[in-house]
Amino acid sequence: MSDRKYEFSKLGAVQGYVEYYGLIDSRDSDKMRQLLVKSFDLNEDSFEEFYKDFTIVGWSDDETSFYTQFPAYNIKNNFERFVFDFVTLGFDFFAEKIREKFRKGIDWNSKFNLKPDSILPMSEITKMDKTLSVFSQFATGADIEELQKNICSVQLIPSVPEDVKRVFQHSKDLYIYGFFRYNFFTIAQHYAYLALESAIKNRYYQSFGKEIMLTNQKGESVKIGSIDHQRIIDFCRKRKGWNPRRLKINGEKFAFETWALLDWLVRKRIITIWERKRCQLGMDLRNRMSHLTSVQILTPGYSYQALNFVADIINKLYSR
Repeated sequence: MSDRKYEFSKLGAVQGYVEYYGLIDSRDSDKMRQLLVKSFDLNEDSFEEFYKDFTIVGWSDDETSFYTQFPAYNIKNNFERFVFDFVTLGFDFFAEKIREKFRKGIDWNSKFNLKPDSILPMSEITKMDKTLSVFSQFATGADIEELQKNICSVQLIPSVPEDVKRVFQHSKDLYIYGFFRYNFFTIAQHYAYLALESAIKNRYYQSFGKEIMLTNQKGESVKIGSIDHQRIIDFCRKRKGWNPRRLKINGEKFAFETWALLDWLVRKRIITIWERKRCQLGMDLRNRMSHLTSVQILTPGYSYQALNFVADIINKLYSR
């Protein structure tokens, strides 16, 4: 076993930055205990729990500001593996310490005398947003239960994918929490249409089944496993001559743009032309909300209508 100490209080020093603490057998629990407890002055009470799950572990101590790494192999003979483990497994322990030491950016707060936000007590955070009483149908003193009652029966059917359900639940949560922050109603509508987009794409890819053949404009084909929109785009991006806009899936032109996905739903008679128009309006709104140049604040009523419409369309997509 190899142990290295990254002493962040001495960054930049010629000596003492990285220290080598020897080589022991990681299967020898007694020597492990001695090393961790005595040499590194770590807590003996936590050793058993640590050792039980020991694979490649880092240990951070904020008081002395060092990070200790315990790879269960010889660093000298596995240097590339050690570097990979150091970056991928240990970075969370001391990333902020490294940023503090090497940050060279401008301190905008000091330069412009910016003041931090006030730290509010829970009693202030959980007060009703006054905007509700001024610009909406809710009277002063409205109970948050009213918002919950509005959407508690807005549900997705069991066959809807879990990923879609999670995004839709974000929308419902934001609608309820609009009681505390009025702008959450707008974000709730944004997430409702994000859920719709996710549902449409998932429904599209489900239709191809398990045997998936991609064909490019030259007629070159390749079989792949499960797919989604981003995976296809990434696949084409890494290969010369593969343009996602000119791609075919199982002999059918790939519906790359949103309008093409909506047209596909109409052709398959999954939604009507009228529903397609409403979906397009919602997707256009989602797009504007994702690429803001100015802030638009929508009322709870608009969010409520969006949640109901989106739930109805999503359920229709997965009802057969």
